[in-house]
Amino acid sequence: MTKVNGALSPPPPTAIANALKIEHLTIDWLAGDGSDRCYFRVRSPELAKSCVLMQLSGSDAANLLKGRYDWVEISELLRAHKIAAPRCVATLAEHSAIIIDDYGDIMLESLALNYAKGARINDCLPFFRASIKTIGHFLSIKPTPGAIWTSRAFDKERFEWELRFFVTKYLEPVAHYALSAAEQAEFEVDINALSAFLASDSQYFVHRDFHSRNIMIHENNVAVIDFQDARLGPASYDLVSLVFDSYVPLAPSVRLELLEQGFEIIAELGGKEASVRARTEWRPMLLQRQLKAIGSFGYLTVDKHKGDYIKNVAPALQTLFDADVQDARWPFLSGKLLHILAKTLPDRTPVLAPVTGTLKMAPA
Repeated sequence: MTKVNGALSPPPPTAIANALKIEHLTIDWLAGDGSDRCYFRVRSPELAKSCVLMQLSGSDAANLLKGRYDWVEISELLRAHKIAAPRCVATLAEHSAIIIDDYGDIMLESLALNYAKGARINDCLPFFRASIKTIGHFLSIKPTPGAIWTSRAFDKERFEWELRFFVTKYLEPVAHYALSAAEQAEFEVDINALSAFLASDSQYFVHRDFHSRNIMIHENNVAVIDFQDARLGPASYDLVSLVFDSYVPLAPSVRLELLEQGFEIIAELGGKEASVRARTEWRPMLLQRQLKAIGSFGYLTVDKHKGDYIKNVAPALQTLFDADVQDARWPFLSGKLLHILAKTLPDRTPVLAPVTGTLKMAPA
């Protein structure tokens, strides 16, 4: 498949026009993020609103041709649960593309960063709270036999794979640090214990990538995108991903306030048990999630050439120090390894703020 501006090229305009039952249109490339999917905005005087064309490749394209692409099924599931998400407008399976609703260009991240420039970062907190309500609705979704998202889970093997991914994609190639034999042994013991602990709660619907770049602000409301990899996971997964998002400059005290509000919202919308589990496991989940994210920053920068994601490593690491994730159950991962990361930050990353104390949550 050919590329335009480094992106996969869209189907011929005539094919898009036929799918939308129109005659005239314009197609504009949209900047993407870290995925291999590419996006184009489609406009026409014959359409009441613009649409977005999602160009697929690889297994996504193959599944679409087979008639069961995950994005379409999960979009329908979210909308059935009153969660704002784009719908599939038309399918061009032979061209490996689908046309979906257009939710605009304002991500929660861009809104937060604009507020931060004007020292009004707290003004965007209502959108974070609205996003947390979306998580509450996620956790209310019950697994059903045959659903795509229930066929995969954050099981022990997946969590372990992600932690090893962190080593191979960031620690070794970017931080240039090789674990000694003794450190490797400690690492293996800890990832086994941490992964087993988190996997024991993988029974809820999780978006899997619920952060400020996958939340759109549309007509003063929030809408979720990039949900095709949803799966079974821990109750705390999406909450930790959103609240401790390293893309946005929230103060540690604000993050913890949002976290506490999250537990309350989850209890109301997702159930008391989900809230109790989230409160119990959020620090271990944060540790695993941020190490995986740091691995992804290395992968997207070095392997995929998607831009400079390494600049996000220090903010992600800072959240781990701020949240006091040290835990005797996995002492190497939550202690020595974090200090190794702090000492090996690449020159172009921001300097970590000094840790002057630990932040504590109220007891469960």
